[in-house]
Order: sequence, then C-alpha cells, then structure tokens
Amino acid sequence: MVNDRGKAALFSKSGGPYNGLFFIAGYDQVNESFIAGLQEDSNTVQVGSFSGGLRPEEKQTLIQTIMANRIDNVDSKVVRIKPGICVELQFESVENNRLMQPAFRTFRLTARWTECTWNKLIIDNAPVSGDVTITHPDKMIWPESRIDKEAYAAYLLQISPLMMPFLRNRILTTIRYPHGVPGESFYQKNRPDYAPDFVRSETVSGINYIVCNDLSTLLWLGNQAAIEFHTPFHTIGMEKPLDIVFDLDPPSEDKLSLAIKAAIEMKTVFDGFGIVSYPKLTGGKGMQIHIPLGRDSALTYEDARVFTAFIAKYVTEKHPEDFTTERLKKNRGNRLYVDYVQHAPGKTMICPYSARGRVGATVAAPLYWEEVNGRLTAEAYTVRTVLDRLAAKACPMHDFWEQDNTRILSQLILKLKQT
Repeated sequence: MVNDRGKAALFSKSGGPYNGLFFIAGYDQVNESFIAGLQEDSNTVQVGSFSGGLRPEEKQTLIQTIMANRIDNVDSKVVRIKPGICVELQFESVENNRLMQPAFRTFRLTARWTECTWNKLIIDNAPVSGDVTITHPDKMIWPESRIDKEAYAAYLLQISPLMMPFLRNRILTTIRYPHGVPGESFYQKNRPDYAPDFVRSETVSGINYIVCNDLSTLLWLGNQAAIEFHTPFHTIGMEKPLDIVFDLDPPSEDKLSLAIKAAIEMKTVFDGFGIVSYPKLTGGKGMQIHIPLGRDSALTYEDARVFTAFIAKYVTEKHPEDFTTERLKKNRGNRLYVDYVQHAPGKTMICPYSARGRVGATVAAPLYWEEVNGRLTAEAYTVRTVLDRLAAKACPMHDFWEQDNTRILSQLILKLKQT
C-alpha cells in the first residue's frame, strides 16, 4: 500500500482542491455514483466514488457505456468494468486511502488507463515549481524491484517531511545513477549550469554545492536520478556539529550481527550516562548511531572527538575479537570497524531515509532500539517498505530535534579531558 500518512500530509484539507487522472472501475446503481480507480504497484485499487460535476447527458452516456461493457452479473448492485475510461476528477483531500468529495471535471479520452497511478497523482499535485517535471517516468531505477523514476519521485515527496530537516541548510553531495541501479554512478557536488533558478547553492572550498531546502529541489534531484544524499554534520555558516554520529562498519554484508552487538554495547553506556541516542541502518552493510546535540550546542568537533574516542576505545577493548578502530581494512580481519574519525568537519553521512545505490532499493532507515536485535536485516527496509512502516507507526526519530545531550556530554567530556 502507499503510505496514507504521507498522502494525508500531501493531500490535506488545507491544501485542496486537488486534481488528478483516474479510470472508471464501475457504477454503483444504488447510490448512482461512479467508482474511481488507480493503479498501485501493478494492482488496480478503488479510491472513491463520485456523482457530481457531470451534465445529465454525460452521466447517461457514461452509464450506457458501463452497462455495455460490464464484466459481472446483470443484477449486480455495483456494475464493474475493466479499466479503460479515464476522467479528471477534483477532490478536497485524502483520508484512509480514499478521495474526499471527488467531483467530475472532464473526460480524458486520449489518456491511457495505465497512466492513472497513485504515484502520478502525488507528483502532479506536489507544491513545487512548475519548472520541475519527471522525464521518462517509466524508466526503471531499480529494475529488480520494479521501481521506476515515477515511483522514486513519489517516495521522495512522501518521505520529505522526515528527510528535509536533515537536508535543510546543509551543503549536499549526491550519488547519481543515470542508468539505474546497479550501473554507472558518479558523485555530484557542484551545482550544474543547467539547474533551474530555484536550486540554491553555497560555495565552500571552491565547490558550488547544491543546498536542498525545498520540495522543488528535492524533486528535481530525484528526476536527475540522485539516489544517495550525503550531508555534513553542521549547517551552512556553522562550525559546530548538530549531532554526534558513530559509524559501525562490519567487514561484510553478512556480518550485520557485529553492528547490532556494537550498537547494543554502546546503548548500555549511553543509557548509563543518560544520553539519548538513535540507531539507524545505513542501507548498506552497517549501522550508525546519532546523538543529538541541539541547535544551540557549544560543543566543537574537537570536544566531540574526546567523547567518540572514549566510546570507541571502551567497546574495542571490551571485545577486541569483534571490534577495532584500525583504519586500514587489511588489518581489520573479520572485525567491525568503529569509525569515530568520520565525525569531523568536511566529512559526510548518509541522510536518514535516503535510498542507497544498491540492488533491493534499501534505505538508511531510523530504528527503534527494540528493533536492534538478531532479526534485523537491511533488506527489510526499502523504498517500498519504509512507507508502509511509517503508515503504521511514527518515525523513530520524530522527536530528534527536541533532544539536546549537550549538558550531559559537556560534563563528561570535561572529566575525560582531566583524566
């Protein structure tokens, strides 16, 4: 299913009315209304019914057409037909996957019914600049998962309320896959000359970085097949991090259990100090742990290094057979690398909810701590499944920006400096 929470946010009552392309799925003879349908992941779904907006002659012609092409019993109260007739409807909002107050606007006789998709509806009604269009929407980005560019763009729009706070006012490095995943890829830092005027940029160290501050830029990047979004730990104009991030890097994809073990060990330490922390799959082979500092934190990267080095030393000395801080891969053996060096100016991390350029369309998914256990797999968190997950429960990082560990960490770091 498509994430209703995401749709409700995009199609709210305050933002309507909205318009979209639908196919006729049948006629309800009792309520004298026409059933509207959409395509979702190659399935046809009913999304509501309408009766208003049709002139009497249009209504009668449509009823006659449906009756002539019905596919069910003659005495059925609801007469169903195969998709084929396309119409444009106006509606006020979406609730529980249903259109609220839909009304007929016009027939779209030249449209194909396969164009009537939830993803297209989401994209067409997004509050973005008119300069943003999705070119070649049926181009496959993840062929094995049957996720095309239209589906990926719709994912970005639905996940944007949770993703944008980690992108806003930060210089951005993306990894683009112009021919889909897997395939040729390249890093993009500089804002290209052909970027629309609304795409902001910031020059740092001679590089004119893109800054993704709005939906228009996010959707434009999606159309450019920008799959991975990497950001620094601080915002533009700041010299201090907004959070501390530990990167837990196993030796191989089948060793996620080592990252789980390291994360649980770290949480025990964090809880002992009263530090609030948030685990996250990287969407690759490992995990990351975020510790929010708050927007007004005075802690520097140098301060943070005192703390990260202490934690890394603690877990590696406690489990030297499993964990290491050795930077050279050839010297790590089968041990997990506890990367605390990555938390520094000029370094980047994968943005929460960014997709990854991997077969399976995995996502850098925030987790609840109780989910960090032996059943955890990166393959379970994908562009498709993350939206379903968020329809059922809140984002694990929903209160991330309300947390501030600065006071606790400042006291701890001061003590560590004195030892």
